[in-house]
Amino acid sequence: MKKALSMAVSAVIGVVSVMSAGASAAEVKHKFSASFIQGWYCRDWDSARWEQEFAAAKSAGLDALILQSTFDYVREELSGNAEDPAAYKRTETYCMFPSAVEADYHSSQNGGDALELALKAAKANDMQLWLGTVSDPLWLVYRYEAPSTYFKDWISENSELCSGLVTELWERYGTDYGEQIAGWYYNNEIWNIPCACDGSDNGEYARLIGGNIKATVTAIERSCPEKPLMLSPYYNTELSTAEQYGSFTDAIIGEAGLRGYDVYALQDGGSSPFASADILHEWAEAQKKAVDGRLRFWINNESFVWDRLYAERSAMSADSFLEYYYATADLAEGNIVFSWNHYYADDEEMSKAFTEFNCGRETGDVNLDGQLTVADMVLLQRWLLGAPDAKLGDWKAADFCADGHLDTFDLCLMRSALIRAGEQLRTKIVSNVGELHNALKSAKAGDVIKLRAGVYELTKGEVKMENEGTAEAPITLAALDPSDPPVLCGTTIEHNYMLHITGDWWVVDGLCLRNSQKGIVLDNSNHTVIQNCEIYKTGTEAVAVRDGSSYCTVRKCNIHDTGLVTAGYGEGVYIGSSKEKTEFDFKCDHNKVIDCTFKNVTAEHVDVKEYTTDTEICGCTFYGDGMSGENYAGSFLDLKGNDCYVHDNVGYRNKNPKIVAAFEVHEQVEGWGYHHIFENNTLYMDQPYGAENTSRRMYVVDGWFSDFSVSGNKVDYGEGLVPADSAEFYNSDHVTYLD
Repeated sequence: MKKALSMAVSAVIGVVSVMSAGASAAEVKHKFSASFIQGWYCRDWDSARWEQEFAAAKSAGLDALILQSTFDYVREELSGNAEDPAAYKRTETYCMFPSAVEADYHSSQNGGDALELALKAAKANDMQLWLGTVSDPLWLVYRYEAPSTYFKDWISENSELCSGLVTELWERYGTDYGEQIAGWYYNNEIWNIPCACDGSDNGEYARLIGGNIKATVTAIERSCPEKPLMLSPYYNTELSTAEQYGSFTDAIIGEAGLRGYDVYALQDGGSSPFASADILHEWAEAQKKAVDGRLRFWINNESFVWDRLYAERSAMSADSFLEYYYATADLAEGNIVFSWNHYYADDEEMSKAFTEFNCGRETGDVNLDGQLTVADMVLLQRWLLGAPDAKLGDWKAADFCADGHLDTFDLCLMRSALIRAGEQLRTKIVSNVGELHNALKSAKAGDVIKLRAGVYELTKGEVKMENEGTAEAPITLAALDPSDPPVLCGTTIEHNYMLHITGDWWVVDGLCLRNSQKGIVLDNSNHTVIQNCEIYKTGTEAVAVRDGSSYCTVRKCNIHDTGLVTAGYGEGVYIGSSKEKTEFDFKCDHNKVIDCTFKNVTAEHVDVKEYTTDTEICGCTFYGDGMSGENYAGSFLDLKGNDCYVHDNVGYRNKNPKIVAAFEVHEQVEGWGYHHIFENNTLYMDQPYGAENTSRRMYVVDGWFSDFSVSGNKVDYGEGLVPADSAEFYNSDHVTYLD
């Protein structure tokens, strides 16, 4: 497929084979951060051997080693009933340190404490070590069937042992080697169990395995909450579909209590004899979809091939390793390898190839400035288009597909890598109010702050958003999971705001806000976007755009139940300030209210104040239920500024007697309240005259003094929609009909 598409694209921009080598780029971030090492292999190493291992790993561009387990069970081969755990007799137990848990053997070095030697060597080499907990072959005895009683008992015991080891290890080593402990490794490798993937186990495996993981997470939270937990699941393509495994993974994560900075490092599957780049990408993509936004998604790149016939593993060729690396490179936030030590370190040629790849030029750095940026993407695009002045300093850095020539596929992968690198650096995930305040206080242009689902009680008042984004890099505050939005909850509807935004270029996306005097207030904030939010239960207005805030947008928000303390000031969106509020900058220009829904709003749905210019209100739905009529609130919109564009809205009066017109225009200050356009609005006003004042016409626009233009509006006075195309629908002698 790639070849066929590449040939088609070449007719447009050309597919250029490149033969000459480019210069080397400056040293940049390594492609692989860590490699596994197994406890049985290194438990008897002395200090010199540990020093050698860490030094060699560092020279290969690795930042850490992953000790797969610190406590190992060894069991006999199966003899008897596969469902009987007694058939798998324990023969030995090994522990890497003098644990309180009884073990048959410890290390022959350092009084039985091989782990201390490893941590000392890590410290000496300025590297880190991930600590695995328990390795037990009984994990895999459950095979393909629904969970047996023995498995339930085993997983409970394993939970207690793993969580206890986390506590013990941190108490023993945390003080002296806390910086060397990169995090924790969950040794039980999850896989696509058929009955769990097809749902015939009724979700029991997800509950059991998720609960097992949660025990370790809970222990980490008690001892060292800043340290991540890493999982490294694998898959067998013959047992389920990729989508089924994704659903199983989603269910496990839902049970496990994992945090946004924990790591899901999927084994890439390259060791399978049936592996292909397309298959690897398909399965990784399904897993990333299940994990995305909830954990960090890494790829554990396998460096061996599995011979089923002889049940043997051997080193994967460098070409295959690179092929499989690139197969999932556009999905991974990070990469680790299993296992540089076992398959490459002792082979001089393979070790050199791995090191050159891992420590070489930054992939995509074609202009040789030492980093991948938009400038590299622009340069490559211009080069592909044949621009005569587009010279690549290092063409190999752009060969993402590792096929010896550059084409649009490489450009697409470069763009994905650029986006991924930027998001990884900028995204912060928060879980409580304290973390939220800290993240906002330190936010910089381009940062993305994501809130986990839950209720955030704002007991200390408003959340302040004072820092500045930019046009190219706004600051974003968003829901981690848009389908389960976080709820910001004030303490009373009499006082305080929930969000107070005073910086420029913010995006607030997908939050639920309730229970305060005002929902969101923008003061001197420009180019800010409020979107996909639900704002309700406010004492006065839901959103206030004031004090010189311009070029702001309120989009796709659900605003309801406002003005619960002061009905006459319970607007949905309030733009500008009344002429009496001299403490504010009145000029709030070029703001937009788009595709919002308003219901049970006690004052006007949108109130545009005097001294404002060029407000656009479009695509909104207004429900008249709840409008109070207090403080002259008698229409969906009240326009007191100039040059408003009101179009493609729908309004339902719903027999509310307090509503006396669809839209009203007022002149609060001389020269203001003019030059509006009302276009393609549909109004269901129920009756042609007011309910309380039966002589007052129910105008589409009531603005007797104003000059405004109209086009394509329709109104229903109880007998069906009719075009509002004549003077009887508009209370003004200065109307321009654009149709």
